[in-house]
Amino acid sequence: MKILVTSIVDLKKSQHNRPHQFVDHLSKNHDVTVISINDWWKGQQDNLKNYSKDFNNLFDRIQYIHLTDRKVSPIIQEMLSAQRIKKIIKGKKFDVHLNYSTFISGYTASKRINTVYDLADDQGAMIRESPQIPVALRYIGSRFGDYMIKKNMGASKMITLSTENLRITYGVNEDRSIIIPNGVNTNKFYNYGLSSKADLGFNGFILGYVGVLREWIDFEPIFSALSELNKDIRMVIIGKEGRFQENVDLAKKYGIDDRIVFTGMIPYSQVPKYISAMDVCLMPFKKGAISENAVPLKMFEYMACEKPIISTRLSAVEKIVGDKILYASAREDYVKLISQLYENSKIGNNLGIQGRKFVEEQFDWGKLSERMEKVLLTASE
Repeated sequence: MKILVTSIVDLKKSQHNRPHQFVDHLSKNHDVTVISINDWWKGQQDNLKNYSKDFNNLFDRIQYIHLTDRKVSPIIQEMLSAQRIKKIIKGKKFDVHLNYSTFISGYTASKRINTVYDLADDQGAMIRESPQIPVALRYIGSRFGDYMIKKNMGASKMITLSTENLRITYGVNEDRSIIIPNGVNTNKFYNYGLSSKADLGFNGFILGYVGVLREWIDFEPIFSALSELNKDIRMVIIGKEGRFQENVDLAKKYGIDDRIVFTGMIPYSQVPKYISAMDVCLMPFKKGAISENAVPLKMFEYMACEKPIISTRLSAVEKIVGDKILYASAREDYVKLISQLYENSKIGNNLGIQGRKFVEEQFDWGKLSERMEKVLLTASE
């Protein structure tokens, strides 16, 4: 197949995400062209070339096009994308189009090519909280986002979603949709063993977080809990996109900055080793539409590395994993749960073994990407 992918995520400038996996799988057997926004502002935050060097083989296999080289807001890029899309696809015979949560760019392509619309996040809610959009425009922007999501769904032959919650939120008909959840590459993510901690220069009992530091992540109850926990308990935070400096300052405010390592971005290939060095992995979300509808990739990566997880209690997460992870709603919960895991390693070990088996059986990216490929093949007919 000749596949066109329009993406709201800039694969060249973003941390590893859902579309990376789909494009990686599809490009091994099909001709893939990707058109995305230019998320230039992320490139100013850290050394993305170092992070994404593991994707070089992927980008060698595909044609990658940014909507623009200009440093303008992603929203403006989308608003002005129609003519750019028409020009790119003119005269080309694509068999199918995978629209990864775009608005106008994907809609323009869907009027010309059989389309599968993939919705992995509550985009309307994300616009309402985006730091890239002026506060005064966020409400209007979110209404426009919700409107365009429905327009794109109506223009698509099939809709794929990452969670059942998103299907309910957007009122998607089950006959035209399929749930393809997020997952993990279980061949790359596994427990590297006890030597990981020493190899990376860590000591003590390590709490860990991997991912973006965007506005929906809330470390304050954890930092507050850490300030009264045994000083042998330390923390590693991997990632830089978003509120990096604000969290560094917050750690200082609680007097625990000497017990926290902020690594910034690291090469994606090193993430499993860092997770292996952690004793407990964290998913500290602020409650809201963004988090309630999300099932983060990091959860599956933590589980594949056989680590116990403490998460904010989120509806979509709880529906999928139930009691295979632990839940915290406030500072006191973190104090209690971290203390239990610190004092009794068997609890964490049992959760880790259970989690690894769970993702191997149901959430391996290889199997999930094959499901997406079959959906695209059907839609191309």
